[in-house]
Amino acid sequence: MIIITNVTEEDLPKVYEIELESFEEPYSYPLLKAYYHLAKELFIVAKEGNEVLGYALGIVQYGYRGHVISIAVRKEYRERGVGSLLLKDLENRFKLFNCTHSYLEVNYKNIPAIKFYNKQGYVVIKFQKNYYGRGKHAFIMAKSFLNGKSFE
Repeated sequence: MIIITNVTEEDLPKVYEIELESFEEPYSYPLLKAYYHLAKELFIVAKEGNEVLGYALGIVQYGYRGHVISIAVRKEYRERGVGSLLLKDLENRFKLFNCTHSYLEVNYKNIPAIKFYNKQGYVVIKFQKNYYGRGKHAFIMAKSFLNGKSFE
């Protein structure tokens, strides 16, 4: 059974492994450790027993918007609903902080991720040139938590 829980310091090495296998330019271990201290209950993991299957990390900005900093799932557990569980849990935590919406950045060439976020209710609201560095562009995607409101 998969459970979603706050990340612990003991989980960080496994989170870092997932980071390394998931991203072309992964966050450093010291940065993940800093987020562990800063993000508190907005840094979560999906676990099955002691195995960390994936993680999600967010922050609240300006007191009303949730920013999905990162979300990743071990390769062998992708396409099994783990990412959806993590994102839904993170969004629920944003709502507890009275966020009106959630947003994230995604490489505009990362079609599987864009499809995943679309399926979760996110829409592209902006194209950001050079977001990840020269020639590495991003889509800014957002999802409203207000009934009847959308970014479309």
